Amino acid sequence: MTCPNCGKAMTDWMLDGRLGTQVTVDVCIACQSFWFDLHKSLQLAPGSTLKLMKFIGEHSSTAKPTLSDLLRCPRCAGRLSLAHDMVRNMRFSYWGCAGGHGRFIGFFDFLKEKNFIHALSPKEIQQLRENVQTVHCCNCGASIDLQTHSACPYCHSAISMLDMQQQQQMLAQLKEAAEPRSVDPTLPLKLAQAKAETSALFTADDTEWWEDARSGDLVQAGLKAVARWITT
Repeated sequence: MTCPNCGKAMTDWMLDGRLGTQVTVDVCIACQSFWFDLHKSLQLAPGSTLKLMKFIGEHSSTAKPTLSDLLRCPRCAGRLSLAHDMVRNMRFSYWGCAGGHGRFIGFFDFLKEKNFIHALSPKEIQQLRENVQTVHCCNCGASIDLQTHSACPYCHSAISMLDMQQQQQMLAQLKEAAEPRSVDPTLPLKLAQAKAETSALFTADDTEWWEDARSGDLVQAGLKAVARWITT
C-alpha cells in the first residue's frame, strides 16, 4: 500500500484485535502517520494499542511532516477529506475516504483519538515552569516559552502531555489478564493504587521523566515512560 501523503510504500503491521481478531495497520514513518481500513482502529486490543504507543515513541520527532494539499485513498485513489472530531475535550483530525475505505491519521492525532492526551491545567503548567524552560507544541512543533506563554503562540493549541494515569491502569489490566488464573478480586484496588501512584504528574523522584521532559517534548517523555513500563 502506498502512503496517501508521500506516495511511498507503507509498512503493514498485523496486530491483535478484540475477540481474537487480527487488525492490519499500515505505517508511514516518514509522514508519522497510520492508515486504518474502515473502523479497524476501534477494533485494536489494548495490548496492540500499547504497542502502537511504544512504536510512536520510538519513531516520532518534534519536526512535523509536511502534508500535501491533495491526499488520495490508497484503496480507490479518491481524494481524502479532512475531518475533525472530539474525544472529551480534546480535538483531533484525520483524513477520511468518501468511499468508506478507511482513514489516514497522524501519530499525535491517533493518541488524541484514543484519549491518551490531556491538556495541562494552569496549576500543572506552573509546576512545570519550575523545572522546564521551553516545550514543543504537540500540534505544530513550535517552541513555547513557558515563562511567557500558557499555550502555543502560533497555532494556539493547549500545552498537552500523555495521560500517565490511563497508561498505568491499562498496563495493570493487561498484566492481570496475562496471569494464568481466575480474575483477581483485588483488581479494582490495584487499579486505584496505580492511579494514586501517578496522581502527581510531576513527581520529584521521577528523574528519567524530568530528563526527557527537559528536551521540550512532553508527549515523547510520556511515551518513553510507557516503553520503560512495558519492558519491566
